Amino acid sequence: MKSHCQGQTTLITWAPTTQAPEEASRSKAEVTFLRPSATISYFRSQKESQETQETDSYNDSNASSIAQFPAFHFSLHTLTCLNTLIREAQTARARGMPKASLKVCVLAAVLEVDGPDTIRMKKGPDAGKEVSLLKLILGDESGGICKLAAWRETAEDWGGLNPEVSTPSVKKGDIVFLENVLASWEAEQARTTTTIPVNLSASPQLKSKMEICYRTLPTVPQDARIRPDLRLGLSDAAVRKVASVVRWFEDVAGLG
Repeated sequence: MKSHCQGQTTLITWAPTTQAPEEASRSKAEVTFLRPSATISYFRSQKESQETQETDSYNDSNASSIAQFPAFHFSLHTLTCLNTLIREAQTARARGMPKASLKVCVLAAVLEVDGPDTIRMKKGPDAGKEVSLLKLILGDESGGICKLAAWRETAEDWGGLNPEVSTPSVKKGDIVFLENVLASWEAEQARTTTTIPVNLSASPQLKSKMEICYRTLPTVPQDARIRPDLRLGLSDAAVRKVASVVRWFEDVAGLG
């Protein structure tokens, strides 16, 4: 799928997840979905209260990361920008096309993290069983914003519940490369023009993978390992792409 990414401002609401509408959530609180303007105010307040945690961006890398080269690798040809998915869904709805889905790879900033939480399945082959659910809000420099639901072991791995997984749990502000996530949208028109029409799903069945390329909001010394000096790899297209998303997030979050 080839498309130029254009900026777009979007209001987010989280409708019931299409993958498993039968679950009863045990989440202690419902995630807050932010408008871009509200996001700026929110992160600015975070910056003021947590200056020791939310430190320098990749442009001002400290001594602990100055010699750390970026270790991530991916092809730009595999990426689909979020705004492209949104336009696909809007076009399909306008033409009255049926519900559709496709596997994609995306590079995005994590704007919100909710969970992991435990829910009980009410229907299907897993009825009565408890499974893990992790919800994310993702955005990228195209201006697109989408919701992602990670299920079962994938939610546990990404959310830090699996002690056998050495990679850190995903946090707000992380720039992540996601492989094999399912983008889907319903056939009917959204109730409002600002509703996000695209849902992303990740699960063991999909063989979904996540790599944290860069952590913009470090909180502990160990976070230095996922804060490489991106300047050292700017000859690589993937590193330049990550740097672009870092700049976008820092601008939206008011961290510049």
